[in-house]
Amino acid sequence: MNIKSVTQQIEGAVRAYLATDEHGVYLIPPQMQRPIIIMGPPGVGKTAVVAQVAERLGVNFVSYSITHHTRQSALGLPYIDEAEYGGRTYKVSRYTMSEIIAAAYDSMAESGVREGILFLDEVNCVSETLAPAMLQFLQYKRFGQHRLPAGWVIVCAGNPPEYNRSAREFDPAMMDRLKRVDVEPDLDVWMEYATAHGVHPAVTTYLQSKPDNFFRLRTTVDGTRMVTARGWEDLSRMLVAYRLNGLKADLDLVSQYLQDQEVAEDFSLYLELFDKYQDDYKVTGILDGTAGSAVRERAKAAPFDERIALVNLLINALCTRVRGEETTEGALKLARADFLAAKERVDGGEDAPKVLSGLFQAAHREAVAAAERGASDARQHVLAERADVLHELALLAPTGGLVAAKQAFNGRVLELAGAAKGISAQVDAAVCFVRDVFGDGEELLVFCTRLAVEPTFMRFVSAHGSEAFVEASQGLKFHERGAELLREVDELRALE
Repeated sequence: MNIKSVTQQIEGAVRAYLATDEHGVYLIPPQMQRPIIIMGPPGVGKTAVVAQVAERLGVNFVSYSITHHTRQSALGLPYIDEAEYGGRTYKVSRYTMSEIIAAAYDSMAESGVREGILFLDEVNCVSETLAPAMLQFLQYKRFGQHRLPAGWVIVCAGNPPEYNRSAREFDPAMMDRLKRVDVEPDLDVWMEYATAHGVHPAVTTYLQSKPDNFFRLRTTVDGTRMVTARGWEDLSRMLVAYRLNGLKADLDLVSQYLQDQEVAEDFSLYLELFDKYQDDYKVTGILDGTAGSAVRERAKAAPFDERIALVNLLINALCTRVRGEETTEGALKLARADFLAAKERVDGGEDAPKVLSGLFQAAHREAVAAAERGASDARQHVLAERADVLHELALLAPTGGLVAAKQAFNGRVLELAGAAKGISAQVDAAVCFVRDVFGDGEELLVFCTRLAVEPTFMRFVSAHGSEAFVEASQGLKFHERGAELLREVDELRALE
């Protein structure tokens, strides 16, 4: 099962576990809600998808790597208490609150949300002393005398023994009490994720041409060497940061993320070539419709890999712009609600500067909290930009009151509308460039199909339109045949 299907399975199970009847009683009693265990290789995205499910459902998310825990921290520390039984007082052993269960209560108190997901990573790698308590927890949702709050779903992850020497198999009786989901690396699914999350185009282009290097595990005389989806994504973020800071990525950097030396060397050589493409092709000029004849002629004469690299540069540039537009739109929607609340309070007699300053401070705290709890990049960007907008309004309030703040906000809205119009024109320009230079061939197919699986891009096109993109997509009939045609492109590439 690929990670996309696993995500659907997890979200479906959590929704079912948290569903209640008209009386608020869980349709599936908590004691019958089997913990979900995701089994698969490291670095495939198990933790990330569970966090995304929690964010999408609006529930708490608490994550622990169970290998970092001792029996004492999971179960709690023992202490001596007194209790009366049959009219006599006895000394009895009690346990302090489990750190893991306490984290669930802390999360509830901080968010005000009652339900959540407790994610336990590397659950089949627990120490010998912790294993009995862990098995009890998975079966009864309790450590010692402390039970996980109702409304909390347990999701675990583990690595098969071939990936982790400390991993062990659960016995059949234990597995019969768990809901097991197996995940395998899938490049096609990951490429959808990569496009949607701005993975560096050098990575996506390289993996399109070398799919076998997406996930590798091999044993050498020097030990086990592994390349994972997590390694590619982490390397991508570093490549973006390096370029923004004028730093050059080399083999030493690449090898820190791709543990297989053959893959690291191969990608490092490709990266040098890709950086040249990035510098030679002026993508901004293509999107602005000002690309000269020299750029067009070079693209026409370029080998297939270079043409696909250019297509991925265009895709990355468009998606970056569209994500920025969606971030600003989301921030302005939140800020508008804040402004309306401020107006109501000021109309009620409160001081405008004080009200707006308080709203900015609250928004800033929310943005910081989102970053600290590891919210998605998209959510963090929206909250940070919303705080920036409220800060601007708060600075205007002491001299211009709500009138000046409203004018500034309206100015931001007009800027957003202008930016959206400009991005639509850039989408049209990119489609026209690809079509004029390459015709209705594989390059246009890759361009349209990759963008079509990017939710943010498709939301933008649905809201603001792009006649050129719609026409090209319909001409390729990629809605019906996109996946099949992409496979044909991959086969053609393999023959080159």
